[in-house]
Amino acid sequence: MTYIPSSPEEKKFLEEFDPSQYQNPAVAADTALFAADGNTLKVLLIRRGGYPYKGRWALPGGFVDIDEDIRDSAVRELEEETGLTDIYIEQAFVWGKPDRDPRQRVITVSYIALADYAALDAKAGDDAAEAEWFALTDWHMSETDDAVRISYKLVGDETLSPVVEYPKGRMQDIVRIDDGGLAFDHAESVAYSFMCLKQRIQNGSLLDLSLSDETLRARTKKVILAI
Repeated sequence: MTYIPSSPEEKKFLEEFDPSQYQNPAVAADTALFAADGNTLKVLLIRRGGYPYKGRWALPGGFVDIDEDIRDSAVRELEEETGLTDIYIEQAFVWGKPDRDPRQRVITVSYIALADYAALDAKAGDDAAEAEWFALTDWHMSETDDAVRISYKLVGDETLSPVVEYPKGRMQDIVRIDDGGLAFDHAESVAYSFMCLKQRIQNGSLLDLSLSDETLRARTKKVILAI
């Protein structure tokens, strides 16, 4: 929808506005796609085919085009890197630390999704060397007076063992202690995404919007809440 200035003064302001006076960060979008395989919850990762973090595992995602909606970008990148389409996604968090990407200042909007594992056939594409499902196991949370530490494993052809931590009551301040073999800040993102997923299926409509089969919904919910 085209914006209509409210006055001649505003029209003049917009015509004379110089965006070059501000440095513009790049914007990216990625998706943590989860699915229940039997009694195991899995998350889809891609092995990066290019630098930085070449060969490391990461969530599927990439840069947003200048004329593209961010959510549309997440859907597009998921399809380009894994071949998967028609996946319902919900925004989880925005990752914006200045040094999180060695290429430049990159702000990433992360999404979560839940799908029917039996109906998915992920295949690597674009700049992804591989696409693989990893089982989320050994989820362990320990608390001190000030902080919550989470260790977990992602088990596929390799076993990744990230460790993250956040101040008690401030999950959005999550930081990594050990990336466990994941690229960028995806050790934090996977953990945060899972916690967000758990909250959304308990207190939101994510489960109903993602899975049409009632039996599958019930089984998937049971698997997630058991972790």
